[in-house]
Amino acid sequence: MRIIYIADFFLPSNKAYSIHVFQMLDAFGKLGLNSQLLIPYFDKSKIKKSLRFYGLFNKKKIHIDRIFKKEKNFNFLTRIIFGLNIALTLNKSNSNSLVITRSLSSSVFLSLFKIHHFLEIHQEIQGLSKFLLVNLNFINSNYIIKNIFISKSLARFYKNRTKKFIVLHDGVNLNRFKFKKKIKKVKKISYVGSFYKGRGVELIIEMAKKLKKFKFYLYGRRDEKFLNLPKNIFIKSFVNQSKVPSVLTNSDLLLLPYERRVMISTSSSSPDNSKFMSPLKLFESLASGTPIICSEIAVLKEVLKHNYNSILVKKFENKFEWVKEITKLSYNTNKLKKLSVNGVKTAKKYTWENRAKIFIKEYKKKNLFFN
Repeated sequence: MRIIYIADFFLPSNKAYSIHVFQMLDAFGKLGLNSQLLIPYFDKSKIKKSLRFYGLFNKKKIHIDRIFKKEKNFNFLTRIIFGLNIALTLNKSNSNSLVITRSLSSSVFLSLFKIHHFLEIHQEIQGLSKFLLVNLNFINSNYIIKNIFISKSLARFYKNRTKKFIVLHDGVNLNRFKFKKKIKKVKKISYVGSFYKGRGVELIIEMAKKLKKFKFYLYGRRDEKFLNLPKNIFIKSFVNQSKVPSVLTNSDLLLLPYERRVMISTSSSSPDNSKFMSPLKLFESLASGTPIICSEIAVLKEVLKHNYNSILVKKFENKFEWVKEITKLSYNTNKLKKLSVNGVKTAKKYTWENRAKIFIKEYKKKNLFFN
């Protein structure tokens, strides 16, 4: 058996989408399986450097192919062409292959070509994809083995549209978190992630103005500009995946200050994913053993529990609530240790390897049924 994974991002990429895919492929590699990743385009001259970003352990088991020889604007038409080309390619040879797609258009064409596959759905389906998958009911295609929803909230949103699904949150590779976490006095408070709207970066800056005795490190800068920052704020560039464990573990406290609307890109048309998200950095933060303070958002409570593996801020749009919780926790060594231990326990339930095993189990069920 081999893995065929279809995704519609370009390389190089440092987006959560590509990180998720490569961590899954790495997990399949750990289980002894070779994989083929099909994407629209990658720059051959940058592919080696691009892959180093992900900190992969089983890179030799991953083969990457591109559908387009030249980089294209990935609009409605190219998505359709991409999906059609994927189906034509796999129609020729996909025997004994476990096929997973994050590309919605590809799923439609795979169904039309009678190719069994898993469809990963990480946010609300919109636009033409909604018309095809939901309105025309391709989401219930006999050729979709299972729809994979990234959170229970997203599954509930589509509960009247499909019963053929599994909920699989994002995950973490625990082998990357071998550091021994020592709980000490809180001095360094960190945020690791994108600076898109709704991630709470501006809120952290306001916290820092009130908490001058702490140093705040924000990792994730791309091209963003910041003016008049307080002296205890340090803005750092986006961190390679291979370095994320060290950054998280070497912090004394981690912040996940999500707002009511969470954007997934810089685009003005970016969808709000606050109701359905399962952030990669959440599971990495738990695995690091560094205590977490997070916004109390319903979807995150599928994983986080207040005063057990995190501190959840109920009035999370109020900077003074964050200041109060940070101050209280910084003096409570026993609470810091408790959050650390329970955070790691939680992370062990959400590994990429366990996630990959579920795909294999469901695929084998399908083969028994159809054979």
